[in-house]
Amino acid sequence: MFARLPERGRVKTRLARDIGDERALVLYEAMLRDTLRSIGTANERLEIEVLWAPSTSANGDALHRAFGDRALAMQTGDTLGDRLAMAFSERFFFHRTEKIIAIGVDDPTLDRALIDHAFALLDSCEWVLGPAADGGYYLIGCRAASYNTEVFMDVAWGTDQVMSATLAKIRAWSATVAVLPERRDIDEGEDLRAFEGGGEVGAVLRGWGYE
Repeated sequence: MFARLPERGRVKTRLARDIGDERALVLYEAMLRDTLRSIGTANERLEIEVLWAPSTSANGDALHRAFGDRALAMQTGDTLGDRLAMAFSERFFFHRTEKIIAIGVDDPTLDRALIDHAFALLDSCEWVLGPAADGGYYLIGCRAASYNTEVFMDVAWGTDQVMSATLAKIRAWSATVAVLPERRDIDEGEDLRAFEGGGEVGAVLRGWGYE
């Protein structure tokens, strides 16, 4: 899971243009807690690792408050594509991981059942993608033997072309890919009005008058 430490002015910055930095921080903290709770805990076959974005305020106490006792690693790279490529490469080539799935915190209703389903799909497909309604993706995964760093290169991150460009690359390699149902991230003000989940995020939004 790719995440940031909850810091005012550094999380949900696009959303903050609509609701302000303070509310964006409160909402991000709720999204982070809901997501961590929803995806569950590690077991003998599955490791859950939080890759946190570099921050000058990061220390042991801050990381533990945000992410608990989960396995942690710092993201490295200048762009999101670089950070994803590095994370996948290190785990496939140095940790001997069999399959990897990456998610973020933008969909706090994403649950363990969907993640387990995505891993199961990788038994018969080389890649798995979860499309987001805004043209990005909420989940990407692949098997070790199929990994190609080019999947994360030259992508216009933050645009509505991310999913289509990624899917085109995979298909150009004649690789098999499973596409999960579309879901909606929380990135902008209109996403708050469309949110239908519960948890801490639902409680926060109801308290702000979103129904």
